[in-house]
Amino acid sequence: MRTTILILSLMYSFVLTAQDKAKVTFDPSTKMSYDGVTKFERKNFINVHTTYEHIPQQFRKELYEELGVSDGRSFGLGTPSNKLSGTNHKHPGTFSEKALKAEMKEIAANSTPRKFEDEIIVTSHPGSYFPVGEFVLEKKKEQLVGIPAIEEYFQQRLRESTYRKGYIEILNEPFVHDRDMHTSVDTIIDMFKYTAKAIHQKYPQAKVGGPGHAWPAYELNDFQIWKERMGKFIEVAGNDMDFLSVHLYSTYYDDKASYRAGANAEAILDMIEAKSLQVTGTIKPLVISEYGSGFKKGTNIVQAYYKERDWYVIHGVNSKMMQFMNRPHRIVKSVPFICGRADWYDNEHPYPWVLFHKKNNEYQKTELIKFYQFWKDVKGEYVFIQSDHADVQTVGFREGNKVFICLDNLEDKTIDVDLAGTGFKHQKAELRRIYSEGNGPILSQQPISDISKITLSSDETAILILELNDDTDEFSSTIKLTEQYHPETIQKIGQQEKEYQFDVNPDELVFVDLHLGIARPIAEDFLPIVKLNGQKISVSRNQMGRTQDFKELTFENALEPKIKRPQQQNFFGVHKIALPKALLKEKNVLSLSFEKGEGFISTVKVVQGHQSEMNQ
Repeated sequence: MRTTILILSLMYSFVLTAQDKAKVTFDPSTKMSYDGVTKFERKNFINVHTTYEHIPQQFRKELYEELGVSDGRSFGLGTPSNKLSGTNHKHPGTFSEKALKAEMKEIAANSTPRKFEDEIIVTSHPGSYFPVGEFVLEKKKEQLVGIPAIEEYFQQRLRESTYRKGYIEILNEPFVHDRDMHTSVDTIIDMFKYTAKAIHQKYPQAKVGGPGHAWPAYELNDFQIWKERMGKFIEVAGNDMDFLSVHLYSTYYDDKASYRAGANAEAILDMIEAKSLQVTGTIKPLVISEYGSGFKKGTNIVQAYYKERDWYVIHGVNSKMMQFMNRPHRIVKSVPFICGRADWYDNEHPYPWVLFHKKNNEYQKTELIKFYQFWKDVKGEYVFIQSDHADVQTVGFREGNKVFICLDNLEDKTIDVDLAGTGFKHQKAELRRIYSEGNGPILSQQPISDISKITLSSDETAILILELNDDTDEFSSTIKLTEQYHPETIQKIGQQEKEYQFDVNPDELVFVDLHLGIARPIAEDFLPIVKLNGQKISVSRNQMGRTQDFKELTFENALEPKIKRPQQQNFFGVHKIALPKALLKEKNVLSLSFEKGEGFISTVKVVQGHQSEMNQ
């Protein structure tokens, strides 16, 4: 069995050009270990952006018990301060310590356990605290103003134990609102740092993090957006965070879309991980507290409900979640922006991201429920699976004699997939598909007689469900993945070669993949010249996901002056390269340069797979 995988890996290493077809190889007898993580945890991925209590009662059994969904995310950390100061979530105010303690005593006394409270992300609107000079806590002999007042407030607020058992994301998307809150990014970062310290002082087991960064267009202005926001956040507050959080959306207009799924999302996550390692000495756990598809305000696409928009949401979630599922050792929680209901939404048009619309005073399901129906019952241990096509994402699981082979098409064209499975015989096979023909998501599941060929339509996600023969062996080997980030990030390179060193352990080596984060003007060839130990290697030019010919330039809200935005858009993404084993040594030198012009190498990551027999 191991020989087969080695041969397939070697073949994969020499794939040079973009293809009309994809080849996917898998072996359900070989388990994958991501830094010790081998099991697919549904509660980390199959979530809804709400809480159990806010789902209409008649749908709770179906959603949580039958479809296996978990929670979730909720707001409310700032609610007591707004109530006591007579303000709302858009502005802070003044209140007394005595009143706060009395309020929290009553809340704690009346609080009841919440379903999934160990898993919920709790957060608050940043406007409840900014500008910090107007957040005032009056004590008996002194008055606390700003961050010291916020610190004490959070220590009292978290007396409600259900709010401190999950993930405490102090603020939601604060960097988007720095100007309209009349504050600065630096003040926001300081608030995170010192509030986290105060929470940990009183509640050492609490998991505190942030910053819930929206619009992570890190490459803009030669990475100034990164340096001034998330990069600085990690430098200043990273050591006090238990997790780091970010939001990843594709944005739809009436006639076009800006996609993050694929290379761009990989580059964003790799930058966060590399910076975390650089600053804190560890890669902090990641929380993707919102992700999916957004719709540009002021366009027709956000108006009257129609089913195809639900498909845009589902595709925006599936395409990114497949990427997240390949980081089970890093991502501890990801919550798609699919909400329960939106009774608060005061608009003539229904909220685009809800599972339930109210019609004739009754809740009815939208097409978004098909996302959870599609992922029903998928579980198990990670198994070996590999695609030779950048636009066909894969992940596989095995639970007993049932195997789930998950495929996702990142492109807006049909891709034929040749499936090559080894090490098993099956007695039953079904293909579950979710796709669109222009009138909303279509969900189907049908028996399939020939599993060697599957056609993925544009943006389709599919799951091949195999029931193995009863005499099929259990796992016989494990491939352990290890990752190594180079300490240098955001390096500008041109025609002069830039060298990076990395080590490889040759014992039981199956494959070595290079993940290059690249930022380069759209008009230029995005790929650098790549040499391994002095020899130039040929590399596929196919980008992972859509070509980045249109990207949303708005990285903050409408108050951001347009003159600060760059006129030239960039490609920013990770390009994955399977390194030829014949060229690898224990000590290796990677050389990168551009034939013309300049560009940035944001991150360099080397991923190694080593296979070992399992104990009998």
